[in-house]
Amino acid sequence: MKKWKELTRREKIKTVSKYFVNGLNMANLLIYELSPIWGWKLDSITKTIGVVAGAISVYLVAGKFFNSNIEEAKEEEKQINQ
Repeated sequence: MKKWKELTRREKIKTVSKYFVNGLNMANLLIYELSPIWGWKLDSITKTIGVVAGAISVYLVAGKFFNSNIEEAKEEEKQINQ
């Protein structure tokens, strides 16, 4: 695993995003489970947190998908040009 200083800007964003999504999901779970015990009405907040975490997750997964497709296309192009 690379050290933080060796990571590119994109890799740093992805790493921070993964930890942020995990933190959001843990906070969401705590809010969701504790709200009935303490009498809180926080359904809209838990839904909002879920949407934000989902959007970040889609960004991360889509980035992996597009990067792998770009790399495959470059390899195919190299093979065709040889």
